[in-house]
Amino acid sequence: MILSEDDTLTVDETWLKWEPTQNPVRPRTLDGALVRQEKEMIEAALAESQGRISGPAGAAAKLGLPAQTLESKIKRLKINKYRFKAPETD
Repeated sequence: MILSEDDTLTVDETWLKWEPTQNPVRPRTLDGALVRQEKEMIEAALAESQGRISGPAGAAAKLGLPAQTLESKIKRLKINKYRFKAPETD
């Protein structure tokens, strides 16, 4: 809808100048902080479960994730899940 007070419509030429919008640069600090927090949570759950991924006492259950999802996150975050395994005793 165009409203005008008289019979002639005038347009300010600055309205017609198109300038490409610059993509705002998102700071990576939030992304990095979220990744670090996710990694810390997974590592804490692995430590608490002594490296076990699945099962009722596994890290996946503690985090409320399917075991396969946790395995994928461990791989993506390059977490060495074996360092959390309890040492075998004789």
